[in-house]
Amino acid sequence: MKVEELCAAVWEAPDWLPRFRRNEYQKALREYRDRFGPLYARAVGEAEGDLAALEKLADDILDALEAGWKRQRFWNRSAAQVEQKQVIVSFLSPMLLDLPDPLCGRLAGMLRQGWADRWPRDAYQITTAEVLQKGFRYSILGIDLEGKHLDRERDR
Repeated sequence: MKVEELCAAVWEAPDWLPRFRRNEYQKALREYRDRFGPLYARAVGEAEGDLAALEKLADDILDALEAGWKRQRFWNRSAAQVEQKQVIVSFLSPMLLDLPDPLCGRLAGMLRQGWADRWPRDAYQITTAEVLQKGFRYSILGIDLEGKHLDRERDR
C-alpha cells in the first residue's frame, strides 16, 4: 500500500472541512469512511497484527504529511498543517476508531502519539464521531436554541 494513497485522506482537507457542521457531519463522515475506510483497513490488515509494522505505518504517514508541508510555500505551511490536523481530528481519527478492526483504533492512537512526539506544542486528542456530533451547538446567530442557557430554577 502506498502511503500517498493513505495521506490523500488528510491532504484533501479543503474538501472535507467545510462539511464539518452539525447538519452535514454524519453524511460527510459516511462518505469519508466509504472512500478511505477500505484503504486504511487494508493497510492495517497488511501489518498482520504486528504492532511494530503499524507503528512504522503511522510514522510513514506523518513523514509524508511533513514532507508535503515542506513543499508548500513558507507562508502557507502553517495553514496547511492546521487544516490537515483538523481533518485528522474530525474525520480520520473518528473513522479509524469506528472501523471494526481494533487495530485501526490503535493506528489512530499511534498517529496521535507520533504527532505529539514530533510537535508537542500542537498535540491533539482523539474521540469518536458520536462524541463530536454531540458537541455541535444548536444555535442561530449565537443564540442557543436548546435552552441550555436558561436557568429553569430561577425562572420558577
